[in-house]
Amino acid sequence: MTCAAPAGKKATSSYSQNNLYHQFYKQIQDTARKLSPGLSELAEVSWDHLLSPLELKLPKEVHNNALAAIEAFYRVSRLPSYVKKLQPVPAVCARPPANRSVLMAYDFHTNEAGQCFLVEINTNASGFLLASIMQMVKLGQTPEQFQPLNLLMESFKSELSLFNGGTLPAQPHVAIIDENILEQKMYPEFVIYKDWFERNGWRADLVEAKDFVKADLVYNRTTDFYFDEEPLANLRRAYENREACFSPNPYEYWLLADKERLIQLSDASFWSGLGATAEDQAAIQNVLIPTFEKNAIGTADEIWDQRKTLFFKPKQSHGGKSVYRGESVSRKVFERLMQEPDILIQKYQPAQR
Repeated sequence: MTCAAPAGKKATSSYSQNNLYHQFYKQIQDTARKLSPGLSELAEVSWDHLLSPLELKLPKEVHNNALAAIEAFYRVSRLPSYVKKLQPVPAVCARPPANRSVLMAYDFHTNEAGQCFLVEINTNASGFLLASIMQMVKLGQTPEQFQPLNLLMESFKSELSLFNGGTLPAQPHVAIIDENILEQKMYPEFVIYKDWFERNGWRADLVEAKDFVKADLVYNRTTDFYFDEEPLANLRRAYENREACFSPNPYEYWLLADKERLIQLSDASFWSGLGATAEDQAAIQNVLIPTFEKNAIGTADEIWDQRKTLFFKPKQSHGGKSVYRGESVSRKVFERLMQEPDILIQKYQPAQR
């Protein structure tokens, strides 16, 4: 026998939930404006399109596996033997910079067993400050109390110090750059970054990538990762001539985030003679989703037969652009993908529902 809840009770529950959501987003807005007064000058921010009030708790095993893999990726990518295996080097990466990269992001899918699987690595990750605001609300902390913000500031200082041989300008100037900044979905976060740098004593400007001229540090949010396109020729020159500290930068993208690395690390022969420790190799292989060149799978017909277990994506894609799940791809689109030189194939590893 099925019992239905009284309509009045259901309506009350729905009202309470909506009230909690409203309260959550009100706290988000209040905390964000404490961190960034500049937000008050914007049109109303659609916080419900940027952040969720729902909290998802993952098993500690997910955290441990992800952290072990991230640390292993960093150590392995610093090995001279690793760099040699990545030849040829893109021209823009011919000379390694003295600094590394802030705000690297490792995108994982998880499953019910507590495993995690690396989908890709990103060097231009967005969302850190928005996630920090959400966490401050959850913890009831102010920006001054929230330790990750202090750690992030130290990371930016470390980047600039490494670039300058151990010194920092009295008032560093940071250019926060991207293309079409005003049209970016994450534009509110750009404003928050500007105010956050300034409250830490830096001079900060939001700068269109094509208009960049000079700064001590470039916080780089562009997705032309090697500065290949003509509008970013000025950035390429500034980076190659070491006129500013770029973080993140093309070299770090080449080391870790170029999707060619997923193909190489999935190949057992790549590990031969690499000199990685058994622990680091195991930590990385524990999270890798097998990734291949098209010709490593078989003929087009053989790939078509396996398509429901595969994912297709461009090597230089970001944000899920031009990505196709094999189960839903049409034959026409599939045949086009098979003709494109820049397509990789990844085993389909669904996200946990």
